[in-house]
Amino acid sequence: MRLLLAGVLFVLSLAPAASARPSSAVDAGSLVVRVAADPWQLTFTDARGTTVLREAPERDAGPIGALGFRTAAGWMRATRVVASRAARRELTLTVATTDPDGRTLEVVLVPDGEGVVALTARVLGDRAGIDALGIGFEASTDERFLGFGERNDAIDQRGRVVESWVADGPFQEIELPFVQQLVPPPGFRPRDDATYYPVPWMLSTRGYGVLVDNDEPSYFRAGSERPDRLGVEVVGAPVGMPALPLPEMLRLRVFAGPTPAEALRRFTVRTGRQPAVDAPWVLGPWFQPGGSVAEQEAQVGKLRAADAPVSVAQTYTHYLPCGDHVRNRAGERDRLHRLHALGLAVTTYFNPMICESYQPAFARAVAAGALATRADGSPYIYDYAGSQIFRVGQFDFTRQAGRAEYGRLLHEAISDGHDGWMEDFGEYTPPDGFQATGPILGGGHNRYATEYHCGAYATVRRVRRPVVRFQRSGWTGAAPCAQVVWSGDPTTGWGFDGLASVVTGGLNMGMSGIAIWGSDIGGYFALGDNALTPELLIRWVQVGAVSGVMRTQRNGTAVPPKVRPQIYDDAQIPNWKRYAKLRTQLYPYTAAAAAEYRRSGLPLMRHLALVHPDDAEAVAQDDAFLFGPDLLVAPVLAPGRTTREAYLPAGGWIDLWRAGTWDSAAGVFVLGAADVLPGGRRVTVPAPLEELPLFVRAGALLPLVPADVDTLADYGDPAPGFVRLRDRRDRMALLAFPRGASEARMVERVERLRSLERADGWELAVRGRRRRTYALQASLATLERPFAPCAVEWNGTRLPESAWSFDAATRVLRAEFRGVRGRLVVRVGCGR
Repeated sequence: MRLLLAGVLFVLSLAPAASARPSSAVDAGSLVVRVAADPWQLTFTDARGTTVLREAPERDAGPIGALGFRTAAGWMRATRVVASRAARRELTLTVATTDPDGRTLEVVLVPDGEGVVALTARVLGDRAGIDALGIGFEASTDERFLGFGERNDAIDQRGRVVESWVADGPFQEIELPFVQQLVPPPGFRPRDDATYYPVPWMLSTRGYGVLVDNDEPSYFRAGSERPDRLGVEVVGAPVGMPALPLPEMLRLRVFAGPTPAEALRRFTVRTGRQPAVDAPWVLGPWFQPGGSVAEQEAQVGKLRAADAPVSVAQTYTHYLPCGDHVRNRAGERDRLHRLHALGLAVTTYFNPMICESYQPAFARAVAAGALATRADGSPYIYDYAGSQIFRVGQFDFTRQAGRAEYGRLLHEAISDGHDGWMEDFGEYTPPDGFQATGPILGGGHNRYATEYHCGAYATVRRVRRPVVRFQRSGWTGAAPCAQVVWSGDPTTGWGFDGLASVVTGGLNMGMSGIAIWGSDIGGYFALGDNALTPELLIRWVQVGAVSGVMRTQRNGTAVPPKVRPQIYDDAQIPNWKRYAKLRTQLYPYTAAAAAEYRRSGLPLMRHLALVHPDDAEAVAQDDAFLFGPDLLVAPVLAPGRTTREAYLPAGGWIDLWRAGTWDSAAGVFVLGAADVLPGGRRVTVPAPLEELPLFVRAGALLPLVPADVDTLADYGDPAPGFVRLRDRRDRMALLAFPRGASEARMVERVERLRSLERADGWELAVRGRRRRTYALQASLATLERPFAPCAVEWNGTRLPESAWSFDAATRVLRAEFRGVRGRLVVRVGCGR
């Protein structure tokens, strides 16, 4: 890796401005930052000298000008370099400002990996009266500002001020008065951009990224003051909260592209990616049963009888905060045993608080020094609202005692047999509390989400079987500890914070480094007129099937009380069966996409800007996305819609439901006559209630598990009518739409499929890791030169006619072959 400091020693002239303007540069390979000394300005370029990002030149532009700090008198901005010092990997500059008191800035520039430059800036001298540090950049008026963590209000934040503070929410306006009575003040932000999982990270469609490395609250001004400016500022406390000390310095990093996907790759390399999916059931359908154990068994039985797959049962015995399991430990273990016997992984519930009433566990935590404290060393106790008001303390994960005591409680659920848990909350950390590292303040509030989840992950990593947690809160650096993230408590509605925001939040999370993510299917809050209707549940299930995680929510908070449809209702089962079947069968494809995320940072839900950055129309699409590399999803996000307009990016695309039929009895897609739709244009397709509009990329090779698989979990014993993934390890279905040359992964990195259209037919190369029987459905109509086959060969041996067939009307080839690796050759013109 080339990390050079170029020209870092220079002599500064104090002559009038008409003299030459000396400059220096810090070289991080694909990104170079050049410093103009007088007047001061930073310019980030690529290795060829093309400008990537340039500091705003204004000295009096409010919050969007040059590097500076804010006092009661306004912003004091950098003017010129007055001193410099160069080390082998670091350039330190002293920069004069417009401050009438003569305070200067110390600016440090250093490479932070290939294509990444880190900047820190702090005020030299008396910091009294300073309440913000910031910098502005020039921006193109047509670039889009993406990322920022899990935001439900918009994908492109242009024209907005984006706050980064770990909080509950967002909430609809009708919900705010209700929620404010329940949420402690540090976790309540009455803003549309409020979020459980903010990341102070902006990804530009021009192909660069900016990360604020401060843990303190920060703001991106994304063209809100001027469309050609991007401002960044860091403060001690969010606007409207009691003031807190300003951080010592502004810290940020700039990431090179040249594409958004490449900038995202660099970002995820430096901040970390989610762990590998080590349990297949994570990528299967999850559902929340309810009632007694017998009722839960009946709900699972009803789904099984309908051939509707499910892999995970979410149960919510609250091990924390109040130790609800203690009163019925034997009953909890019995329920686990019975649900496991039905072939389900089972999750439970934890959060980072512990009730005063949970004795002797609370007293033990206090005695061990495991909790956050007040200034006098006493436990910091606050009110937490669940089914009632609880008085709770909060674990301190900066202390070894806090991590150990929390881990001991986690092991109670692990030893009971649970496969994981909802790891809830993390947003209420009081800024006036103390941890082992000192005062929590603003930075500690945000950082707590990372400390909490990484502390829990450290426990499960030492367990010899897969234990998977799903969390809602997060912050920069939490991704390597975030096995699964879920969207928190959405509104049971179609619009903001409802189904439409599921797509918005999921795509934003993908562009912020999180791939294994899903929503509460059906929503949580149903206040006022908001209610889960049968139509909304159907459409939400469909979106869930093409999210990083497909998981339902059975109940929530409804005022006034409302009847809530469930996925095991007679009217809902056909929809659940169809999309739970699709989700389950797609496991090899989804697992391969998750493995690709581990290599490249590309999420499962991919905004088209990550894949087609040069297509302005594609970049502008915020209600359609790629699920993995080859499935384009255009979900229906409004009630009563039976058609859907969608933009098809460049290339060829197949409308899946027009290219075959769904056999509802067998639960399998049967390929029929397929037409290739040219991309680069908008199309309108049917979208009846039972259909999620899906397009397959021409050339796609989709590996599928057999349609009879009921669960991706390893639990349960094989029985007639019940099939686990492990029982079909030696079988795989392939759905192929060959065109030109293409490639696909299956399950993991080393297993792949390659398709090649040849002059004498079509070739499919298979490289697996185990001997399998492959059942192929291939549309020869999608080839650039369609043909009727005369023979099919596997590894040089002709398959007997009983092993393959061709439908001349639909041009569908079906074949069955077996092996670990080899080539299937479909020939044309055998008699010539």
